[in-house]
Amino acid sequence: MNKNYKQAGVVNFGTADRLQIRSLPQPTLERGQVFIRITSSSINPIDVKTRAGLGYVAQSKQDGAFLPLGYDVLGIIEEVSEGVNNLAVGDTVLGMVGFPSTPGCYASHVIVESEEIIVVDSKVSDEFAGLSLAGLTALQSLNKLNANAGTLFINAPTGGVGHLAIQLAVLNGFDVVAVTTRKALIESLNFDVATMSYEEFFDQPQSGQLLDLVGGELACKMLSHMGAGTSFVTVPSITKDAVIEHGASFGAQGDGILVQANPKHLNELYKAVATQRVKLVASKKFKLDEVALAHKYVEQGEHFGKVIIVA
Repeated sequence: MNKNYKQAGVVNFGTADRLQIRSLPQPTLERGQVFIRITSSSINPIDVKTRAGLGYVAQSKQDGAFLPLGYDVLGIIEEVSEGVNNLAVGDTVLGMVGFPSTPGCYASHVIVESEEIIVVDSKVSDEFAGLSLAGLTALQSLNKLNANAGTLFINAPTGGVGHLAIQLAVLNGFDVVAVTTRKALIESLNFDVATMSYEEFFDQPQSGQLLDLVGGELACKMLSHMGAGTSFVTVPSITKDAVIEHGASFGAQGDGILVQANPKHLNELYKAVATQRVKLVASKKFKLDEVALAHKYVEQGEHFGKVIIVA
C-alpha cells in the first residue's frame, strides 16, 4: 500500500478551477473502519453545489480548511481494523461514504466505516461507482410514494438519479411518465417508460404524483399545474422548504429526502443492475487529475446518467 494517497477538494469555493489535489499520509484506522483503494468514484450534483459554496456541508467548512469532495466509492480493501468481521483485505466493495458531513471519495484511497459498504463481484465495471448515492436517492424517494396513487411524473429523468428512478419506479409497479426535452435518451434505455415534453405536460391538466429532481421554480410550476391532492417528493435540498411550502399552500402534500446509507437497499440496487433489470448509464469518464474538467462537463448539463472518475 502507498504511504501517501491523493484527495481532491477545495479550500476556496467557486468555479471548478478551484478544485485542487492534496497528498495525505497513510492513516491510522479506528475500530470498525477499513481503508479502500478507490478504482472509481462519481460526480453528484451535491458535489458541484458544495464546491460552489452552497448547502449545509459548504456552510460548515471553516475558513482556510480543505474540504474533500465525493461520496461514491468502488474499490478494493487494503486494510481492516479491529471490529470488522464481515470484510477482508482484497474484497471489492461499493458504497456511499461519509454522507453528508464527511465527503472524500474524489481520491486514490478513502477511510470508510464498515457498515457503509457492501461486497460486490471483483469483475464489476467502473460504472458501478455511479450507483450508490444516485440509486439510494431514487429508491428511498420512491419509498415515500405510493404506486397505487396515480401517475408518477418524474422531471429531469436523464440525470444520475432520474434515469435510475424511472426504471426502479416501473419495476415497482408505478405508472411512470418521464417529463423531458430529451426523449431520445430515455428511449435509448430500451425500457418501457412513457415520455412527455414539458410543453405537453403544461398543455393539459395533470393529476397524480411528482418526483421532483429539479426543485425551485420548475417544481413549483409543475405542482401548481397538478393542483390539490398531489403527493410529491422533492430531492434538491436547497429549495426543499420553499417547494414544500408552495405545495402546502394549495393542498399538495410533499416531503424532501435525505438519503441514508443502507446496505439492504444498496444490495437491492446492485443486484438489479448486475442482473440487467436496471441499466446504469455512464456518459463519460475522467481521471482523478481531471476532476475539474469533470465538474465543468457536468455543469454543461448535457450528460446522460452518471459521470465517472477513474483511478
